[in-house]
Amino acid sequence: MSTNKAFLGINLDLLENPKYKNLDSRAMMLYALYADRYSASMNNARLGNTAFVDDMGVFIRFTNELAAKVLHVSKQKITDFRKELSDLDLIKVVREGLKGYKIYVYPVQQTPNNVELLLPWKNHTITVQKITSDWTILSKIEFCKNLKLSSQNVDINVSRISESTCSSKNDTSLSHSSLSHVFLNNNDLDDNAHARKENEIQSNQLNKNPYHSLPEKIKSSFVDVFGFITKPMAIELHSLISQSNEDMVNYVIASSKGHKVTNAIAYIKAAITNALKRGDKCVQDMINYYENNVKPHSKTNNSNQHTRYMTKEEAETQAQKDMEDLKQTNPTLWKKVQNKIRQSELRKVSRPMIPIYKLGE
Repeated sequence: MSTNKAFLGINLDLLENPKYKNLDSRAMMLYALYADRYSASMNNARLGNTAFVDDMGVFIRFTNELAAKVLHVSKQKITDFRKELSDLDLIKVVREGLKGYKIYVYPVQQTPNNVELLLPWKNHTITVQKITSDWTILSKIEFCKNLKLSSQNVDINVSRISESTCSSKNDTSLSHSSLSHVFLNNNDLDDNAHARKENEIQSNQLNKNPYHSLPEKIKSSFVDVFGFITKPMAIELHSLISQSNEDMVNYVIASSKGHKVTNAIAYIKAAITNALKRGDKCVQDMINYYENNVKPHSKTNNSNQHTRYMTKEEAETQAQKDMEDLKQTNPTLWKKVQNKIRQSELRKVSRPMIPIYKLGE
């Protein structure tokens, strides 16, 4: 039993090109990590996921903390290595608000032809040639043969049965041209079996690439609000769309923008489930529920949050009123409070004054 291992490749031009002769070897490892992550972002972009694509091109996100753990160095070292790569135009780092940094990875410059190679026995360029195996060619030939046989004329003897009598009539020969269109398309299958076959094909395609088969507006809204769509997320979104409809799911996603949602799928699923329990059948039903039930409560809560503070004059007036009420209701406690006030005033008067001297006196 053989187990394949993953490897992190170093571009040999980083070792051979004199432009990178002062580049730290650990910075080369960091560039290799960035290039590996960049290939994943590029593959997602080819599949239609634009979460890591902007006006400047394809980018990656790779924190200094993770890079420091992988390369067994400090975060400060990663910062230094990243500056080296940036100075050599191998990467470009752009700040993105509170989300961190976007890193754009650029290709390594090839070693000039007039430079003597340090590793002359190594291939510095790789040519990939696609070769079709003999097995693939033979399988295609067999497929074409079967397709040709299925298209030939078929003579079928059909016995006509009279509606009034059970006596058999003369046999009738049917050619390919006289066969019905449904019979040819279904290939000896009835209409229901053909429909089942199409559903199986669609379900297989859905399982292979669930993200690609999502509606475009769902993908656009989700990427804009939450970010990258993984395969499990795409499967869950398909399930939610089948339970409700495309517009309802898209409304929940779009209305989530600006909220602190830790689990996007759980949030969307809860919103759709509650809407279906209420009997909502379209987006307008969900909007009406929000306008009539959720929005008034939010306005009330917001109005209660604003507290008005008293002015100094109002506070003194209120304090005098409270003292008068205390004098009437609890004279003993009022006397104790008055004694405390007099003692504090006496301490202020008897406190010695400390002279302040200027420098040089």
